[in-house]
Amino acid sequence: MDNKAYILIPVHNRRATTLSCLQDLDRNGDLTRHRVVVIDDGSTDGTGAAIQASFPTITVLTGDGHLWWTGAIRLGMEYAIAQGAQYLVWLNDDCRLAPNALDGFVQFCHNHPKTIVGAQGFEQNDRDRLSFGGKRKTWQGYRFLTLPPDKTAPCDLLSGNLVCMPRAVVDAIGYPDVAASPHYGGDSLYLLRAQNAGFRLFVDSHYPVFNQAAEARLCPADWLMAPGDPWQLLRLAFNPYSGLSWRVWWRLNWLAYGPWGVVMFLKKYLSVLPITLLRLLPVATRQRLFRPGQVSSNQPI
Repeated sequence: MDNKAYILIPVHNRRATTLSCLQDLDRNGDLTRHRVVVIDDGSTDGTGAAIQASFPTITVLTGDGHLWWTGAIRLGMEYAIAQGAQYLVWLNDDCRLAPNALDGFVQFCHNHPKTIVGAQGFEQNDRDRLSFGGKRKTWQGYRFLTLPPDKTAPCDLLSGNLVCMPRAVVDAIGYPDVAASPHYGGDSLYLLRAQNAGFRLFVDSHYPVFNQAAEARLCPADWLMAPGDPWQLLRLAFNPYSGLSWRVWWRLNWLAYGPWGVVMFLKKYLSVLPITLLRLLPVATRQRLFRPGQVSSNQPI
């Protein structure tokens, strides 16, 4: 088997998290079996230097802080393809992998031409709570699939936290479109393009993967209860790097659903203004009215 796989890890100012990820890969033997490429997008906390000091075999590509996720992963893909990569693996540095996970994903792609496979991941501190994985398409949107252990199943979309694909995907559709989705949604748009080009998507639960959850400044877990500026939500809708960027969601809905995507888009954004107005209320009042008996909610709008 030609398993020339490149593991691409985009990072920015999370030195401890990044080094912990690389230490796990080292313990699993992945640093010797695969080529690991870290794309350090202008970190100012010494991430790049720490990697080179502790892991001299790892390639570090550097950005100026303006790559974000899509630009960083594209830079890594371009480098890997130029080096002759046969398989590409997207890996977020907050994922913790079981031994042989990367080998298993690469082997699956090798055994099943024109396939892309992703992991099913659970929260590190709540191992019954699904964090990312395969999704099925419904008329109301995409919903996570929950697989029992040691299963592989087809799906309609994957989370980009841990995804393996053959270089044939790049040969067929090129690289992720940075202009269309510079950060959030970059993984989904690319995988939908690949699916439309004839590649099948699968989610695999053979190898436990755990995620170190962290609140994202540009994508709060609970829009209604998030503290801070009441008008933050409205501004995020016009921020191309946020998880609520209307431009990204327009493209995603249209690519996934066609004309029905217009309905999906309106359904999502018609809720932005009323939630913004409700955020004018103090957090304690919102908690009492909408989250009685709960500390917080993890459901996005």
